[in-house]
Order: sequence, then structure tokens, then C-alpha cells
Amino acid sequence: MICLDNLPLVVSADTGIDTDSYSWSTGSSETEITIENIGSYSVTVTSIDGCITISSFSVIESEQATIEITETVDFSDPNNITITISGIGNYLYILDDGEPQESNVFENVSLGYHTLTVIDLNGCASVTTEVLVIDAPKFMTPNSDGYFDTWHIVGIETLPGTTINIFDRYGKLLAFLSSSSEGWDGKYNGQMMPANDYWYVADVVQGNQRFQIKGHFALRR
Repeated sequence: MICLDNLPLVVSADTGIDTDSYSWSTGSSETEITIENIGSYSVTVTSIDGCITISSFSVIESEQATIEITETVDFSDPNNITITISGIGNYLYILDDGEPQESNVFENVSLGYHTLTVIDLNGCASVTTEVLVIDAPKFMTPNSDGYFDTWHIVGIETLPGTTINIFDRYGKLLAFLSSSSEGWDGKYNGQMMPANDYWYVADVVQGNQRFQIKGHFALRR
């Protein structure tokens, strides 16, 4: 196998015995040859006693994948990622530290930033890219443990101009969030709101698109 980035390829049959002779299918009688083209090759090594050893091999081409596009469907449930590549090779796909898979589609992906890796089964270099899954978390736990202490759209930093209003079950406005503000801490007028479901309305600005999404999330204790 030849990685296209590694051409030319030097193949050696050197036995380390000075009296051995070499006959390659290319016509060379040297201990090694330089291969620049795919195809089938062989070498015959003959010892001074007439002992013959024949080795045959095929050279195929492969290359590192080129990532053409990664697609996420934001604000969807479940969240999926599709990666499209080009290249000469046999490839597997890895999401973060997960197991390699043949499919270029990852389903039920969690919110936030992820690393996608494409590996070539023939041993050529791998390639990685970072992907962001944007969506609204389904819960918050404001207990100061550093996990989900506040609520905000994950990836909001990539949606400048987006605004979110948060309401209680009776429609009372509890908080207003912008794309640059901190997430809601679960308080209203300095008082912690009880464990319950809360509703949001987000006016999203994503590139040239503007749309509104609505939903609810749980405040857990």
C-alpha cells in the first residue's frame, strides 16, 4: 500500500549476505528498488548455493481523507452529525473517544463541541475537525457543583443577536438572556425558584436566518 503523500516508496530485499543476488520484476538487480506506481511486484533472491526465495506483493494507493462538509441539524431532538469526505481509501469515523464506525452519521449526539476523526484503514494519516451541536439543554441543577448550574443555549456564542426569554408555568417573565450574557441562574429578584418546569422562547439569529424556537426545561434540586 502506498500513501500518496509518501511517494516515492523504497522497498528493500537486502538479506545482509553479500553473495546473494537479486532479481526484481522491474528488471533491477539491486538490493532495493524505488516504486512510484501502483501494481504487482516480486523479487527473487538467490543464494550462492542456488537456494531461491521469491517474494511477491501488491502496491495499492490510499490517502488521507479530505473533509468536505460536516452537517448538524441544530435544535433537533435527537441531534445528529453527518460528515462528508473525499479521498482514495477505506475510512472509519470516530466521534470523540468513541469506537470507530463505518457509517458517516452519528446519532443522538450530546450538546456542545465534539471532535470528529477520520482514519484510513490502510495506515495513511488521519484527519480531525471540531463540530458544535447547538441546542437548548433539557434541565439545569443550580447546586454550585460546576455542572449545569446555569441554563443557556449551548453554543450561544456562535449565534450573535439571539435573545431568549424564560417564563414560569403561568407565563411570568423571569429572565432575559442575550447571546453574550451569562446563563440563567434559576433566580428571580434574587430568590431561588423552586424545582419545576420552566419555559423559554428564543429568537434565534443564525447567519442569514432568523427563526423562533420554544420549549421547556426542568430545574432540578
